[in-house]
Amino acid sequence: MALPARLITPKGEIIELTPETYRRVRKLVVSPRAKRATTRFLHSTYGKYAGKPSLTKALLAERAADRAREEAKIKRWYGGK
Repeated sequence: MALPARLITPKGEIIELTPETYRRVRKLVVSPRAKRATTRFLHSTYGKYAGKPSLTKALLAERAADRAREEAKIKRWYGGK
C-alpha cells in the first residue's frame, strides 16, 4: 500500500495530495523546460533598471513618510504623551 503524497509548508503544516495533484506538482518541479523559462526570465530582467532611480530607496522614503504621518496622528490624538 502506497502512502499518500504530502506537501510540508514552511510553517510545518502537512497537506496530503491526491495522486493527480502530486503528478502535476512533480511535473512543475522536475521539468527542465520550467527551469529554462525561469532562468531566461531572470536573465532578461537582470539589470533592467540599472542606472535609474532606486525603487528600493523610493519605497523606503515613502515608508518613512507614512511612519511620520502616523506618529503625528498619534500625537494629535493623545497630546504628545
